[in-house]
Order: sequence, then C-alpha cells, then structure tokens
Amino acid sequence: MTLSQAITLPFATTAQAQDTPIPKDANGETVRHSACLVNCGSRCPLKVIVKNDRIVRIEPEDAKDDAVFGEHQIRPCLRGRSSRWRVYSPDRIKYPMKRVGKRGEGKFKRISWDEATAFIAAELTRVSEKYGREAIYYNYQSGAYYHTQGRPAWI
Repeated sequence: MTLSQAITLPFATTAQAQDTPIPKDANGETVRHSACLVNCGSRCPLKVIVKNDRIVRIEPEDAKDDAVFGEHQIRPCLRGRSSRWRVYSPDRIKYPMKRVGKRGEGKFKRISWDEATAFIAAELTRVSEKYGREAIYYNYQSGAYYHTQGRPAWI
C-alpha cells in the first residue's frame, strides 16, 4: 500500500475552485477586503473599493457584528488608508532589482525572480553560517519561517 492509498479524503477528487464574480453596486464598484501590511504589525483590516480594476478608495472595515469582541470598529491609520498611492506610485518596484553601483548611487539592474530568490537564499545561508542564526531578524508578525531556522520568532 502506498502513502497516497493510505491517506485519502472523501472530497479530494471532487474539490474544485470556482470563479465566482464579485457583485458590483449601482456605481459599478466592488468591495474587496484586505489588510494593511505596512511596518507597524497591527495588520488592520481594510475595505478596498475597486472600479474598473483600479482602487478608487480605501475605507476602514466597519463591520460591527463580531461574535467574539462585540461591537467595535477597527480604524486603520492614514498610512494604511493611503495604500492606493503606493500601489499606483511611479516609484513602486514591480520586479526584482539588484544594485550595480555603490550604495546610495541609485544604480540597479533588473534581475529574474529565480536570480533574486537564489541570491536571498545564498545570503541568508552565508550570514547564518558566519554569524549564527540569531544574526537574522524576522519580524514577529511577518508570516515568516522562524521554526525552519531552528529558533522561535521572538529571538
């Protein structure tokens, strides 16, 4: 008996993702839910209003029917609510780049995703081997891979 024969789930062969259209309001806008992923760690929920595949505004998530905490409203700060400006900024980096000049010169070249991930993996390995695993900082709420490095997140 193989492992795949030993472990089966009754729905494994019938589960399929379906393309469900997001309903639009009378103005042709759709509401999508996201979270603020800037550097504070709070991860405030955001209500992103989209029209013609472009963000038109970002609002706080004002649902007040939370079964655990009751009535409340989480209000993201202006940094989170201004996220659309970062999305459409002409200075936004949309693909990996590697510095080719001296630090501060602003000289970069475009590289592939494979090159970027290989470079990052090599640098993480080099720093970890030379200085120890504690030399690499992991943000405590980043969804990173702390325990794969053999240490808890808070170190």
